[in-house]
Amino acid sequence: MSYNFTTLCFVRFISGIIAFGLAGLLWKRRYSRGAGYLLLFEVAAAIWAIGDGFEAAAITLPQKLHWSQISYIGVTTSAVMFFLFALSYTNFTRLVNQKTKLILMVIPVLTMMMAFTNPLHELLWSKIIIIEGTNQSVYYYGPWFWVNVVYEYSVLTFGIIVLLNGAFKVFSLYKVQIWILVIGTLLPFFTSILYIFKLTPLKGIDPTPISFILSGIIVAISLYWLRMFNIMPIARKQAIDNLSDGMLILDSANRIADANPAFCRELGKQPGEVIGNQADYCLSEIGISLGRFSSDNENTIEVQKGGEANRKNLEIKCHLVKDQNGKLIGRILMLTDITTKKMILDSIADSNNRRKAELIEKEKLILDLDAYARSVAHDLKNPISSVVSLSELIKISLSENRPDEAVELTGMVQNQSEKMVRIIDNLLILSRIRREDVMITPIDTNKILHEVMERLYVEINTRKATFEMPDNWPIVQGHNQWIEEVWVNLVSNALKYGGTPPVIKLGFEKEGSSTYRFWIRDNGNGLPEGSMVKIFEDFERLGRKDVQGHGLGLSIVKRIIEKLGGEVKVESSDKPLEGCIFSFTLKEVANNLS
Repeated sequence: MSYNFTTLCFVRFISGIIAFGLAGLLWKRRYSRGAGYLLLFEVAAAIWAIGDGFEAAAITLPQKLHWSQISYIGVTTSAVMFFLFALSYTNFTRLVNQKTKLILMVIPVLTMMMAFTNPLHELLWSKIIIIEGTNQSVYYYGPWFWVNVVYEYSVLTFGIIVLLNGAFKVFSLYKVQIWILVIGTLLPFFTSILYIFKLTPLKGIDPTPISFILSGIIVAISLYWLRMFNIMPIARKQAIDNLSDGMLILDSANRIADANPAFCRELGKQPGEVIGNQADYCLSEIGISLGRFSSDNENTIEVQKGGEANRKNLEIKCHLVKDQNGKLIGRILMLTDITTKKMILDSIADSNNRRKAELIEKEKLILDLDAYARSVAHDLKNPISSVVSLSELIKISLSENRPDEAVELTGMVQNQSEKMVRIIDNLLILSRIRREDVMITPIDTNKILHEVMERLYVEINTRKATFEMPDNWPIVQGHNQWIEEVWVNLVSNALKYGGTPPVIKLGFEKEGSSTYRFWIRDNGNGLPEGSMVKIFEDFERLGRKDVQGHGLGLSIVKRIIEKLGGEVKVESSDKPLEGCIFSFTLKEVANNLS
């Protein structure tokens, strides 16, 4: 076989080589969406161009027919590969399946069969002639040729529509990318139309393969300059649309250029109702305005949306978009629902506060126990020592047959034991106050004071104490057993530290709209000012040294009242016979008096 290779033939070969080169570059990116089909498109273009080059160089009609048949492998498949690329690149991957591919390849496969069997039926080319005096050939088309042309250009048109539709869904950089790609792929098909309808100035010369050179350069620009498969624009758009966080893009005039579905849902609007409007018009739906964001710095604000039943906590971050000169050209608002996060943080904060309170309480307990150990150890040691000594004396009395003396000593042992029991009981009360949560109920102060007087009857008679108090008392909120312990400790304290004989006054007064203050006043020597705070904090006996006790009573009073939500207070002028006034507050239940 002999060939006549001209410049135009080599131009076609160069087109094919460029197409194969682009296919090689696309091979490195073959796993990117759509890259595999674009690679096959370039391979088809290369087969088309190289086959056409050999057809132009062939001298005889059989040679020309042979290379036309080979080039038709590329001609018939290029449009299909372009269409499959367009579907994949714009994320219509659900349509790119085996069934679709088989349907799309029916006409191309039939056309290839028609090409290789054309001498038998002439349905593709009815006649082929070589122009006299040249090596150029002219093809006359049969009916199947037009079937293939209509099919190829229909598939090509649908592919372009798919790509252009994708171009309107992405940002400007990626629109340029897609438009350049469309132009690059349209060029060979445009020159093909010129050749098919005999519109070229040179008969027999198909400029389509030559146009693949320019097409290859354009696709190369899209690959490297615009990073076509480094960032997938359609996938990027879909990723933004699928964000769980809302995204709002504003232009320099604070108009909404774009909004993803998540932001539109928070606004309660459709994208068509949002895009193009002023930002403040839409942001008012969630109770904010752009004025809350700085125009110089990126910042974050939190807002609440909805009522008590369906309240949401939203965090909105404002990102500034500036050009290369630092001029503000827009803003991006990112909206995140932080309701769950805030609930968790609030829960953690509450837990930390509880732990902090527990630590403070434990520290107070340690300090209290230390002070109590200093004060109580001596008082507890004395009765124990007395019990031990009295037990020895009882033994001696019994051995010497002095029963009356033993009975008297037994009474003294009983007194010392009762003192130890009181100390231990008070310590247990203090422990329960710290540990237990009690139910607050209405309490009858009149009844409680009656019980207190019965419990302290012996001491009251012994000290010849007199009392002044109202006949009726208010009903307040508290805990019967605990408030009885409060009054027992306060009255006992007044009996011990009052005058001789003690004159004790009890009373109450309204404080605020729903609180009563109860007080007790003795006629003792009072307390110095520096001791009035310490008397509730330390387990010490302040004032008279001749009075025995363990200093635990007033600490119990303070703990009980604070546990019930009240407060305790002491007042004293530090003057003889004016004594002290101890008081505490409790919440009112009703206005009636008991």
